[in-house]
Amino acid sequence: MRYVLVFACALVIALPVQAKTTQHTIDLTTESCLSTNDSTAGMLECFSRAEKDWDTELNRVYKALQSKLKPAAQDALKQAQRAWIVQRDKEFEFINAIHAQMDGTMWIAVMAGERADVVKARVVALQDYLDLLEEGAQ
Repeated sequence: MRYVLVFACALVIALPVQAKTTQHTIDLTTESCLSTNDSTAGMLECFSRAEKDWDTELNRVYKALQSKLKPAAQDALKQAQRAWIVQRDKEFEFINAIHAQMDGTMWIAVMAGERADVVKARVVALQDYLDLLEEGAQ
């Protein structure tokens, strides 16, 4: 059963699409955490920390992107981000509902990893826009 949990957690990290070929520091930190925490509680802590770290990174990238935009685009980003937050919360509700039907505590850690992936995907999307603006300015 432990091997199934480790495999499931590895999939949660490996499956999300990454814009870059190098791993983000948060992914590396999460992998390192998981390699030393093979209990369900330990894995839950790793993924919960990852979600928090991705949220911090989201705020950093959002602010950096806002600083590069003209006023109309700033407003568009603000509105898009507000809509994304609503969608994120609904996605979290769905993730929680799916995993509430699963038997076994290992699914709690998997659920936390999936929640972190939702936030990570938004960071990647905003970072791609920021990169595009920076490349266009050169």
